[in-house]
Amino acid sequence: MGADLGAGREASDRFVIQRAVGKKWETVEVHGDAAGGAAAFAASVRAAPRSFLRLIRLRADPNARGEVYDWTLVSLHDPRRDAPPPRPSGQHPSGRKPGKTKGAEPVRAPVKLYVLLFLAGAALVLLWLLAGGRSR
Repeated sequence: MGADLGAGREASDRFVIQRAVGKKWETVEVHGDAAGGAAAFAASVRAAPRSFLRLIRLRADPNARGEVYDWTLVSLHDPRRDAPPPRPSGQHPSGRKPGKTKGAEPVRAPVKLYVLLFLAGAALVLLWLLAGGRSR
């Protein structure tokens, strides 16, 4: 009888791959067995090496009312701890061939506009002062 309970409990285990989104975890995939969950977790890490990923085991609580699960962390991928695999040599980060760069394009500043605005402001201040400035 004890073996039957253990087998039933193992069958209720689910392996879930989750990805960190802000301060929450978003479920990516759910698997029924440990081998499938571990393989999918490894594939997810290869597909998104800069993401925080975790593989957890969910075990249904048979004594609880409704769907209540206890979870256990099986594996965690922290991109700050494990550096992503290096890129093949000679490959540009964007996937295109590195070409000759043109350099910085000269950008013309609107100097005439700046001078005109300064002179208009100075003329307004001069008119204001000639008109009496602040009236007390």
